[in-house]
Amino acid sequence: MPSFVIHFFLPAGHTVSPMDLKSIQSCFEEHNDYCLNGICVFHTELKMPNCRCFVGYSGERCEHLMLNSYTQYSSECYVAVGIGGGMLLIGMIAVIYCYIRKRYKETKASYKVCHGEAAV
Repeated sequence: MPSFVIHFFLPAGHTVSPMDLKSIQSCFEEHNDYCLNGICVFHTELKMPNCRCFVGYSGERCEHLMLNSYTQYSSECYVAVGIGGGMLLIGMIAVIYCYIRKRYKETKASYKVCHGEAAV
């Protein structure tokens, strides 16, 4: 059995108290197709049909689908994270390579190789 949300759309200036809910009955046959995504109920005092909308729908005749407000991760998000992580990794490798190369050049230049007289 589907869940219901009660939406009563009343003319301006009308309010409904809990006692007024007793004056609600099922709709007449001419109102069977009144609600698009819900159950029709008839308010006997106001003499007008109203709808009990299924969960996820709203509106005077339950005509509006209420969309969820959360988003799901898509494949584009995973691709973007992968590309960003790859670029970060390449950058770190480049920095380490430059540091090691610079250090190697400094140590190589500090040693002097003498070409010339041999000790006897």
